[in-house]
Amino acid sequence: MDATDMFRAGLVQSVAAIDAYVHGVVLDYAVDILSGRRQAGSATQIGLHFGAVSDMIGAPTPTDLELRARVHVAERLGKETFQKPDDIGKAFAMVGVRKVWTLAFGQNAESMKSALSVAVGRRNQIVHSCDADPVNPGQVRPLSDVDALSVATSIEQIVRGLHVII
Repeated sequence: MDATDMFRAGLVQSVAAIDAYVHGVVLDYAVDILSGRRQAGSATQIGLHFGAVSDMIGAPTPTDLELRARVHVAERLGKETFQKPDDIGKAFAMVGVRKVWTLAFGQNAESMKSALSVAVGRRNQIVHSCDADPVNPGQVRPLSDVDALSVATSIEQIVRGLHVII
């Protein structure tokens, strides 16, 4: 086993972590909106089908409503990934948090988005093409421990920044 495979796995897991974080926050916010604990904005929308809405309306108790909402929203969100900066922005906008990047990072928003885009691009090369090096057939692109740690650190900073405003 090549140690760089562990670096690749770490990079992929870092991107998966921000995706999971965004899914979790958006799920919680959406359930809070549907349960009446959080106000919906005028442009807030999650896109549930009529069967899901009917099921939630028929909930006999607030607890049942919350459980049904959690199931339906999780199913709906499971059809998307929230890894790229624009996708993360749209995810938060669905539950009423607009301009999340500017709110979280101010003037540094573009640099944070750029760092995430680079990480996601490399993650996609790893998972979709085995990180194959097109210049050197049969070889993988180089990846150092510093590269992998840099991605993990950037994503940690992004999640911490987002969490402050959430």
